Amino acid sequence: MKVVALSCTQKRLPSLTDALLEAAITGVVREVGDAEIQRIRLIDHRIAMCEGEDTCLDPEVGRCTLDDDFEHVVGLAEGAQAMLLAMPVYAGNVPAVLKIFQERLKSFMNASQRPFGNLLVGTIVHSRTMLAEPALGSLFPWYLRLRNKNVASACFTQNDHQDLTRTAAIDLCVAVGRQLGMTLDGSRSPANERTALPLVQSPARPRCGDPAASSPGA
Repeated sequence: MKVVALSCTQKRLPSLTDALLEAAITGVVREVGDAEIQRIRLIDHRIAMCEGEDTCLDPEVGRCTLDDDFEHVVGLAEGAQAMLLAMPVYAGNVPAVLKIFQERLKSFMNASQRPFGNLLVGTIVHSRTMLAEPALGSLFPWYLRLRNKNVASACFTQNDHQDLTRTAAIDLCVAVGRQLGMTLDGSRSPANERTALPLVQSPARPRCGDPAASSPGA
């Protein structure tokens, strides 16, 4: 199974975002031993801003006409079933490098198969002080448009912690990866091979008005 590990930091290596993402990758591999991990750092690619001409939506064009690394990045994700996305919070929202990439994916709006779409997703968001949760929420309209399903998320605020990699954040990122991996593994296992939990039903209870429900002399 192929999993895209999308780093949306705007820092060069090493970065906290990449460290948290690597922890999540560890979790996926723990659950899906044959997982193929495709790492993509958006900042390492030349992706220009959308110019808003919308020529990509013309059926006779059918693609973005800007000449940069966008199509190469899209190709890296081909065949993926899942994605781990890690990002810092910049100015209370998603980093510019991710926002640009989101807008460029508009060129596939009329396509039957949308790149970075129909994926199971695990999401990691971290910030210096606050607004990690609102930034996470801002991703969901994009996920919905791409028909992605977020199965696990983790938000971290640095505050007084000088190094989040020396906190429980790493363990929680591993847990995000494991949850994504277990969901992936479950999706490919036939239902008859999974362990079925016993169905426990409570005994029938008399309903109001039944003779058994009325005590003598009531």
